[in-house]
Amino acid sequence: MKKYFTTPIYYVNDVPHIGHAYCTLATDTLVRYWRKKLGRENVFFLTGTDENSQKTVDAARKKGESIAEYLEEMAANWRQSWEAIGIDFDDFIRTTEQRHVKMVQQIFHTIYDRGDIYKDKYTGLYCTGCETFLKASDLDENGNCPDHKTPPQKLQEENYFFRLSKYSEPLLKLYEENPSFLQPETRRKEITNFIRSGLEDVSISRETAEFGIPLPIDESHKVYVWFDALINYISGVPGGADGDFWKESVHIIGKDITRFHCVIWPAMLLSAGIKPAKEVFAHGFFTVDGQKMSKSLGNVVSPVELAAQYGNDALRAGLLGSFEFGHDGDFSLENFKGFYRMRLAGGVGNLFHRVITLIHKFLDGEKPKSEDQTAEMQKQLQEFGQLFEAGKIKGAIDYYFSIVDSANEILNKEEPWKLAKTDIEAAKKVFAILLQKLEVLAEMSQVILPETAPKMKKILGDEKKVGIPEILFEQKNTRKA
Repeated sequence: MKKYFTTPIYYVNDVPHIGHAYCTLATDTLVRYWRKKLGRENVFFLTGTDENSQKTVDAARKKGESIAEYLEEMAANWRQSWEAIGIDFDDFIRTTEQRHVKMVQQIFHTIYDRGDIYKDKYTGLYCTGCETFLKASDLDENGNCPDHKTPPQKLQEENYFFRLSKYSEPLLKLYEENPSFLQPETRRKEITNFIRSGLEDVSISRETAEFGIPLPIDESHKVYVWFDALINYISGVPGGADGDFWKESVHIIGKDITRFHCVIWPAMLLSAGIKPAKEVFAHGFFTVDGQKMSKSLGNVVSPVELAAQYGNDALRAGLLGSFEFGHDGDFSLENFKGFYRMRLAGGVGNLFHRVITLIHKFLDGEKPKSEDQTAEMQKQLQEFGQLFEAGKIKGAIDYYFSIVDSANEILNKEEPWKLAKTDIEAAKKVFAILLQKLEVLAEMSQVILPETAPKMKKILGDEKKVGIPEILFEQKNTRKA
């Protein structure tokens, strides 16, 4: 079995913030689970940058750089940021690469030859921030784009259009035959209701665009950013749309781009004779300390800086454990610091250090023989995995820490450091149970604490003796002054 995971490709008009990191870390964590289950060679993870847009032109102009210089600099920034916080992708695609340009033009031709692309005049509203054409019904009470709080431009252009209206019934059939195509369930209902309300043909080119991929049938037009960007999922997958990876493709996206990924994209693929992705998972949005992220409020969090201070595993588990994947939520910096102090340093880190130190002290580091607990360990690993396969990342993280808590309860209740002085055999049984819990935690940590997991394995030693105790998470002064 193969699995293929993608994140959205990100605009390069700014550096990554914690919202981008949330999506990418969630995808990376799911990927790590499946790599562990299926083998790395059977799981492919693609991320990258969306570069063919007016935003690119505007941002380069603002910095006084050429577009080429700006793109090289920003694509490198995004790639290095993901590497810095422990994102282990298999490929990083840029939409200015020739492999992508070639695929866009190829799929465009296929859809055009099918009769699903035509030229017409467009008069309407366009938001540059979203790179999206809007209806009056999409605007807020002030007549602004609801996301960017700015009035859209009024455009009159001659563009090429995709016959999206032709695919209402095929799309509804897709959803009916594949109930898990879009998760969570609330998103699926939103999109199917949108399709039933009636689909309109969509513009897929811009005659006025300064930068982008030229239409192969009319080089005076550039391919509209969304039509271009969505195709990256096929440009970057081994074997293309005919390969085994594509058959098991999963797009991880934010809920704001479900219409593109769950209406336009599958319709494009159906037109091109390509089977749509197997699943799309649309996660929710979050506030920071109860407020929407904003530069003016000064609450835009840099994931790279947070990871540099607390470590990549703390960023991963603390961020993904803040609220359940798929839901809206809040990320609190104070709660994050408390999570680090109590759950990581004072919880799992302290547990490993205490148990290994006590075994050295009372058993000279020798591992006690124990009753076979393989069945119980396998049950816990299976339940942990089931949560991941259901998309419940926070649930899996909570399950992990429930095992940490149960081990600490045993340690504090049984007090093996006292028991060892009066009944060493009874103490050995307690240490054996605790070691088995550490083994399970070390195994699970390969997915949710991947940089700490090798240290845990080293501490646990070999079949006969435990290793040397090591501080897994340094205590930091995280309390308010």
